[in-house]
Amino acid sequence: MIRVSLQQIVASAVANLVQSGQLPEAVSEVRIEISDTKQPEHGDYACNFALVASKPAGMNPRQLGEVLAQEIRSSGNQIITEVELAGPGFLNLRLSPGWLASFVPRVLEATDRFGQTPPTANRHPLAINVEFVSVNPNGPITIGSGRGAAYGSTLCNVLEAAGNKVHREYYINDGVNSEQMRVFAESVRAFAFGLALPEGGYRGDYVASVAANAERDQEAWLSAIQHVAQQHGTTATYLTKRINAAVKRRKLLSERLRTTTDRFKGIEDIASLGVKVLAQTLKRVQTLQKQLSEVDSSFEELKRRSIKLGKELNQFQESLDRIRASESDARTVFKIVGKNAIHLPIVAFQIIAQAKMLEKQAKDLTAFGVTFNTWFSEQSLHDSGVVAAEIEQMVASQVADDEPVRYVLKLAKGGVIEDVELQPQTGKAEVDEDEHGDGPAEEKGSGGAEEESSNPATEQSSNSKTLWLRSAKFGDDMDRVLKRRDGRLTYIASDVAYHKDKLTDASGTRGTGPVDKMITVLGPDHHGYIGRLQAVVAAMLKAEGLVGKGEGVKGKEQNPPITPDPLPLTEIDAKIYSTPEERDLCRAALAEAKEKLEVQIFQLVRFVKDGKPAPMRKRDGNIYALIDLMKEIGENVKPNGTEEEKLEAGKDVARFFYLMRSHDTTFDFDLDLAQKQSDENPVFYVQYAHARICSVISRAVGVFGKEEGVKGKEQPNEEPDHSHTPYSLPLTDFSLLSHDKELSLIKKICDLPFEVQRCAEDYGVHRLTTFAIELARTYHHFYDACRVIQPDQPELSSARLALCEATRLALKGTLDLLGISAPERMDRAEPAV
Repeated sequence: MIRVSLQQIVASAVANLVQSGQLPEAVSEVRIEISDTKQPEHGDYACNFALVASKPAGMNPRQLGEVLAQEIRSSGNQIITEVELAGPGFLNLRLSPGWLASFVPRVLEATDRFGQTPPTANRHPLAINVEFVSVNPNGPITIGSGRGAAYGSTLCNVLEAAGNKVHREYYINDGVNSEQMRVFAESVRAFAFGLALPEGGYRGDYVASVAANAERDQEAWLSAIQHVAQQHGTTATYLTKRINAAVKRRKLLSERLRTTTDRFKGIEDIASLGVKVLAQTLKRVQTLQKQLSEVDSSFEELKRRSIKLGKELNQFQESLDRIRASESDARTVFKIVGKNAIHLPIVAFQIIAQAKMLEKQAKDLTAFGVTFNTWFSEQSLHDSGVVAAEIEQMVASQVADDEPVRYVLKLAKGGVIEDVELQPQTGKAEVDEDEHGDGPAEEKGSGGAEEESSNPATEQSSNSKTLWLRSAKFGDDMDRVLKRRDGRLTYIASDVAYHKDKLTDASGTRGTGPVDKMITVLGPDHHGYIGRLQAVVAAMLKAEGLVGKGEGVKGKEQNPPITPDPLPLTEIDAKIYSTPEERDLCRAALAEAKEKLEVQIFQLVRFVKDGKPAPMRKRDGNIYALIDLMKEIGENVKPNGTEEEKLEAGKDVARFFYLMRSHDTTFDFDLDLAQKQSDENPVFYVQYAHARICSVISRAVGVFGKEEGVKGKEQPNEEPDHSHTPYSLPLTDFSLLSHDKELSLIKKICDLPFEVQRCAEDYGVHRLTTFAIELARTYHHFYDACRVIQPDQPELSSARLALCEATRLALKGTLDLLGISAPERMDRAEPAV
């Protein structure tokens, strides 16, 4: 608001100087920034244009500053009353009090939309998909994940307030072949039916809770078993095809062996054939016999699996029949499942365990003020065949291949490639693809390292080769395994398919259509995933022919033409790319991928109590979850409240503290400070300011009553809402607001749109907590210096009450963006300053 107006005045002055020939055209490209002055006596705002534009202007900063100051003074504007050249070239600007006061009614007219940019006013609105939290569904939301949840949800609010269309997404790491999820499912089964825990099993009370909840859910068990039966039916069909293929292969090999051996029949002098022919024939016979032996072995294994599968399908059918006959008796259903617990594949328990844990996660996140538009299943990509199809597309477009070598880039400081190492294919290279941490609800999301076992559709013989994604061509530090030699897919394979679907919404799951940008929020120790994921997106864009297509996959046209006469390959380039054209296209794909996908990493939170690190574990050793943190804080700050009020209070404090520091820095969460009911607690300091304003306005209603039309722009036939405005907006004389504290408060209020826009550009949403504290402090200073309710001066009271309401709107708007409540009443009505 104010800063934008000042930028326009300075820009106009620069344009006039360029037009008159006093400054070169080059200065027009310099960005104009308006900042606060360090001291009030220096003016209202400062501009450093003369400092940053001195080089393109060919003048020293003070000389340029004097020329610019003179142009502003002579422009005749009524906004800037004084321009002072200070220091090395700063311009200190002092503004007209009347002009500053004129912003108050503009804030009031915006009502609760103040600080937001309507989509129609955003010149470049974007459709943005933001994926955050996305922890494994094998445990509760932890206090570590709480920081990512607070950050991600606030970032979404800010991006929307800046006029963008935002889609909130949670990526469910529910691959049915995940090792971690298998162990979790086995742990749930053990708790449910009194079995021994598996090695490395989960022992938390949340596992017992999942098992207990599962016992009462007949429909979930029925759905899980039906899903497994359907999967086994698919597997049975696949095995049948494999058996038939093995039979045909055996028949072919037997025929070839008979043909080969028949050549010896009727030959009396075998030696006459010659040593070379005999050796070749003998080698051929041995090869065919070996192949027949392998086919026979494979055939027997397929028969064994088929028989076992048939028995399992019969058990499924028996269980399903008994469940359907149980007439919705959950206890009976559970007993049926328990009787078959050892025989049912663990995937049935995994499905139900995941479903129950996701319910718990969603409930806790909702209590924390976090909701999602879409919960996207990783397994759905496998079930629909999208992963397999995307792999085929990458192979066809030569983005992936099975050449037995991995390209590893040797990087110098600054990311410069020093050399390229070609590593022959080894088993270790495949193991490296499955780096992952242990523990429940680990921060994963897209790019999370999920180990996957073989799927029927991806099994290969022992002679299969590793399939490599040539990600080194797209800025990654090495190529990545897409598929192992045994046919198992890596998490990278899912990531490729997932990011394509997220970018294009090809599955229609979200209903958003293609998006302009994807933002992924990941937890600590994921810095290595930034380049990896951007390489995945770049490879996908090239494979799909989408490089240069701004609208996703609305038609697979050819890639844009390569720049004529590209620069020849350097020695390093020649080790990575086959042609200059390939290099340029891969680099163009990477540049676009970096625009399409941004990865934000949030850092660790250290919890501190009594000035010392606090081990956040329960006494029984169980996980201290995010919901536990909210409850503990709520019990202390709202001891007499209802359970709902305590939880909301805990949510408010936790969110504010998580957001007080930049997400990419480690910070200390002071539990003692968080549980104080005083001004020392920053969230209460801000909330007290809002409650104090509501109290002031409520008292003013008793003194002055309510005026008609005070809201300004009500729609026809709507009852005006006077709940916060005991003054008449059209009749208020805002020029009476001339006190230094009043003007300082107006300037701070008008910074909200500026802060929102800045946060939307660099994702530094922590600045909103700083702004909220500063706004509350500025209001308290105003309130102490300027008496608001003065019955003998109704005009001044009206103007100051309007300023109070404008402050309330800015405070509430900021708290709304932070996902924190703005109470109208609090136990303490008069906070200290």
